[in-house]
Amino acid sequence: MFLPSIMRPLPGETGGAGPRVQRIAEEPFSVVRGPAGSYRAESLASLIAGWGRWQDCVWLRTPNPRPLALAGPLLQACRYRFAGDEAQGPAGGADQLGQALRLAPPGGIVVLELQGWAAAGLARLGEAVRPAARDRGLRVIAVTQPRLPAMSLAGSALVVPSAELGRLPGRDDAGLPGRSYDRLLELAGRRVAVVHDVLDAARTCSAEVVADALGRSPTLRAALDRLTAGLLERATPGQRAALEVCVATGYWHPQLATEGAPASMLRPWVVPLELDWGWLRPIWSRPLRRQLAAPAGHRRHLQARPATVAPPPPCAPAAAPAPAARGLVEARLLGAFQLRVDGRPVTGWPGQRGPSVLRFLLSRPRYRCSRDELLAEFWPEVAPDVARNRLQVAVSGLRRVLEEVTRTNLIEFADGGYRINPELLVEVDVERFEGALSAARRAERSGAADAALAAYREAAELYQGDFASDAPYEQWALLPRERLRLSYLDALDRMSRIQLQLGRLDDCIATGLRMLAADPCREDAHRLLMRCYARQGRTYQALRQFEFCTRMLKGTLEVEPSPETVEAYRSIRAGAAVG
Repeated sequence: MFLPSIMRPLPGETGGAGPRVQRIAEEPFSVVRGPAGSYRAESLASLIAGWGRWQDCVWLRTPNPRPLALAGPLLQACRYRFAGDEAQGPAGGADQLGQALRLAPPGGIVVLELQGWAAAGLARLGEAVRPAARDRGLRVIAVTQPRLPAMSLAGSALVVPSAELGRLPGRDDAGLPGRSYDRLLELAGRRVAVVHDVLDAARTCSAEVVADALGRSPTLRAALDRLTAGLLERATPGQRAALEVCVATGYWHPQLATEGAPASMLRPWVVPLELDWGWLRPIWSRPLRRQLAAPAGHRRHLQARPATVAPPPPCAPAAAPAPAARGLVEARLLGAFQLRVDGRPVTGWPGQRGPSVLRFLLSRPRYRCSRDELLAEFWPEVAPDVARNRLQVAVSGLRRVLEEVTRTNLIEFADGGYRINPELLVEVDVERFEGALSAARRAERSGAADAALAAYREAAELYQGDFASDAPYEQWALLPRERLRLSYLDALDRMSRIQLQLGRLDDCIATGLRMLAADPCREDAHRLLMRCYARQGRTYQALRQFEFCTRMLKGTLEVEPSPETVEAYRSIRAGAAVG
């Protein structure tokens, strides 16, 4: 299950709600609607918590409001929240969805966040869940943009503008000069969520940058662009990397990067969710994408005021700088786990838990982690005393194996946590991979094609396999594995575009084949190969590539090639030039 689709927002202050909003708790079906960027999920979450129904609330977020697309995710969300079942299960139809809703306690609440224009099909979905909602006394709240067709569930529907969910802070509490506050309200109009986002940026980052962006911008879009540019100049590399993931996926979690910033430090763009997840509010996607792609100027670190700084994550970086290194530790986490100390390979690992603990430490920021997090990750259902004993046994086994290659104590226990000895120089392939990607993107933005190509090639060579491929069932490795795999495919894609632009067709074909080896259903890779073969005059091979693409898509995804792929095939077959 892709958990972000059902992660709930953290309840926030609503500033009070009117009587019509309070009626949401009494109606079987309610609709919260407003223009894009107007909805503030924290306010609705706070209202539900105030009704005492937060623990009985299912929250589903989806960009597709069609009932066929909603039924399956909603079924899984209900299973996850009401039955604690994280299994994928069948896609689900009306009967199975009704059964899942009947798992809800009486008076439970289902929130459907629809990031698009709702269609009349939502009414049909309402009819499908009507019996279960009536039997269990459920309340369904749909959040969507305007022009929602008339619908009802259990006989009535209440429509509430999103602006009424929570009141804006007064001028005295805004943290901005009065003139800037008035300008913000003028530009934002009914987009209450944007007002809260911008005010959060003023309170936690820089009121001066916010005031400057508002004063120099004629429109809201221009203000968001200028504000994003100003705040990114103050962002750390870790924050920029996190925001790049947000732009690509729409979500964020600290485990998606080596130095993961918490979602609370990615305001105003990211809305914090449960379990350390964050969600990129769609209205910020365009300015973030534009500004992250632009050449970065002088970067200053984001300085949040002490009162608003979130507590550091359990695996916070060690405070003291590392002394001069006395040895070299080389770790390979991409592919099967390998470790070398001063050039000598470490073999004969004692079981699976020891290497897993060591790999977990090496993947953390500055290779340090609290004991409690290790216990919660590897022995969550074991009594605390037993879990601590097992951790000590695992670490002792590691130390015995490492003694065969070095006299230096590799793993230390200090300040309630375990860490890799800071006196050692540690080189992790994941960090080198991400460093090569960063260098490639900088070179690409500056127009240095050859330098970018060399850096992308270095990153591709470092990727010797999926992250922790020899531990496929460890939950903690799932997120970094998928993130790094996507980064690898993106590196190949960017490398192939540069090669194609430079006319290096043989190299481009080799890169396209590597993309398909990692993901045989990537249509853009199939089209790339078709284009390269056609340019080389290998028409027959280009047509065969289309046939192979068609078989893979039908056999794996049960879909047909896209119109773009079909058009490329027809052009090649007709002998026309393919761009």
